[in-house]
Amino acid sequence: MSSEPQSKAPSAAASSQPVELTVYSAGGTGREEFERNFASYITKKFPHITIKYINPRDGDGSKFENLIVAGTNIDLYYESIGTFFSTLPRNNAAFDLSDLIKSHNVDLSAFEPTLIDALKENGKGQIWGLPVTTNGMSLYYNKDIFDKFNVPYLKDGMTWEELYDTAGKLNRSDGGKQYVGLSISPSHSMRMNPFSVPFVDPKTLKSTFDNEQWREILSPILTPAADSSYQAKISELKGKLPYSGEWLKSQEVAIFGVFSDWQVVGADPVPFNWDLAAYPTYKERPGVGSQQYPVYWAIPSFSQHKEQAFEVLKYLVSEEYQMELSKRGGMTVLKNPEIQKAFGQNSRYKDKNLASAYYNKFAPISPKTEFEKNAENAITAKLLDLAMGKVDLNTALRAAKEEADKSIESAKR
Repeated sequence: MSSEPQSKAPSAAASSQPVELTVYSAGGTGREEFERNFASYITKKFPHITIKYINPRDGDGSKFENLIVAGTNIDLYYESIGTFFSTLPRNNAAFDLSDLIKSHNVDLSAFEPTLIDALKENGKGQIWGLPVTTNGMSLYYNKDIFDKFNVPYLKDGMTWEELYDTAGKLNRSDGGKQYVGLSISPSHSMRMNPFSVPFVDPKTLKSTFDNEQWREILSPILTPAADSSYQAKISELKGKLPYSGEWLKSQEVAIFGVFSDWQVVGADPVPFNWDLAAYPTYKERPGVGSQQYPVYWAIPSFSQHKEQAFEVLKYLVSEEYQMELSKRGGMTVLKNPEIQKAFGQNSRYKDKNLASAYYNKFAPISPKTEFEKNAENAITAKLLDLAMGKVDLNTALRAAKEEADKSIESAKR
């Protein structure tokens, strides 16, 4: 971890000197998307700043580790929460922004609290970045399928039991087409589970699949699969769980649980009548939906322009920029209700039930370790057999724990 001292704030004259800031996207945001969503706003706000963008998908030379070895300067680095807290310290790139936050009067209480809590918890008290974008879970549903089978539309505030009941009425075969009532994205629902159970215990660095709550975490994936119509769909898909394509393209899934902004920011219009509903809740967690899944922006320890980079970061978390982000269909990181209400208002879907994305309280974000993927892969590999009834849940969870723990031990070496 860098112990490099913070630089002093430059004078007003110095801060407007022309400067090139290099921005790196760990997730590989497309160049056009980066320009449209970030660079165009930054250069309009700061005419003296030129943005150089590096995308790891451009080849091995553009990978973060290789850029560091080559001595390439990077001023702003952004990555989703799943790997953000392991990538930075592993590359000695973590840099505590606390002093800059204080000197620039950035109010951390303006953010949705779970986003800042996760920063402090995973950064061991230091603040390695700030959230610029985020997401929750919502239900996308095809109104045409509901109308076809005369089933009442979804409403906000449903429990999982109520949703399962509704979905059961939509498991139908009609006109040679096999319809499925409900499919939930497995990766999203596990990572963002409302019980805040992590894949890996940060204290023991062992997988958590012996935690009884995994039964409920997996229920949204497995309960719908118990229906014979769902089983028939798995067979039709040659051993795959129905997913986004079955909702959007073939229109055979009535309800799909996924990121709230999924189609709000989609490039192409959805070719049928649809709407959005709040993620369901568990009786033991009333009013609590999914966790959020933010993307944090950091200033690496080796950045040559920390003050100017923080000016940009301060702007990206400002009400000014967050309002623009919200209007175009991104979920805001701020708790300001007016900015939340603006969600998607400039999108083609402003008349949909977009407020449902904020209907529930967000669950605390589960702690992250560098071994998340080891454990997630172990349980994901069991989902199809579980869904098809080829293995019971106790056996699958036991096997997943054993495999995950072995994988973690191997990765430590």
